[in-house]
Amino acid sequence: MKTISLFNLKGGCGKTTSVINLGYLLGQKIKGKVLYIDCDMQSNLTNSLMEYDLDRPCIYHLFTDEKEAKDVIYQVSDNIDIIPSSLLMATIEPRLAGMYGREFILKRKLEAVADDYEYCIIDCSPSFSIVTTNALVVTDDIFIPVQTEYYAVDGVHLLEETLEYISKSLGINKDITLLFATLHDVRNNINNLQYDNLKASFGEKFMDTYIRKNIALVESPIFKQSIFEYKPKSNGAEDYLNLFKEIESKGGF
Repeated sequence: MKTISLFNLKGGCGKTTSVINLGYLLGQKIKGKVLYIDCDMQSNLTNSLMEYDLDRPCIYHLFTDEKEAKDVIYQVSDNIDIIPSSLLMATIEPRLAGMYGREFILKRKLEAVADDYEYCIIDCSPSFSIVTTNALVVTDDIFIPVQTEYYAVDGVHLLEETLEYISKSLGINKDITLLFATLHDVRNNINNLQYDNLKASFGEKFMDTYIRKNIALVESPIFKQSIFEYKPKSNGAEDYLNLFKEIESKGGF
């Protein structure tokens, strides 16, 4: 099972939207199955694909050792499953404080289901926490969606420092695999300037394809659908398809 995390310490940058739409395309392409994992207490991925249910066993119960992976996996479609999150995750840090090996809980739990999936895609929390660390430990590739706004480059450099800290403290090697621009407005001079700055700073790691601001991308989660199911002829669908093809051509999938 190849694991990809979408990570940014800034919220609202399109992580969840990217998980849903890149994951949908990946599920259409491969013969095997895709597993989504929602590691964010805001549960945006979960609520974009499932009905709200605070009583549902979720990733919280996985981390607290109350459940095994198979007990918190739910079907989204024929070839996509999810481990959901909930607001219970707001209380997880004190529960794990002082626990030996707490950075490797998710890695250990996923071993039991790894053979059932070809890919795993993780929606990380926009914070540096023990849950985020767990997600990055188990991750093979790290994708960074980044808004083309004024402080975008500085924010990505902070991500690099975070990954360097995790690598040194845990004795593993974690680095950014690729970055791509989201919520991009080609009419905005600042957006275009920051796009150019990101390309200059990260070179081949920064994808040429950008995701434009598109209302259909905002609407689709309301109907529990990817953009390709909701409005397949929209700009959002066109952009994510082009991004998927570019990532694929560069070995990201």
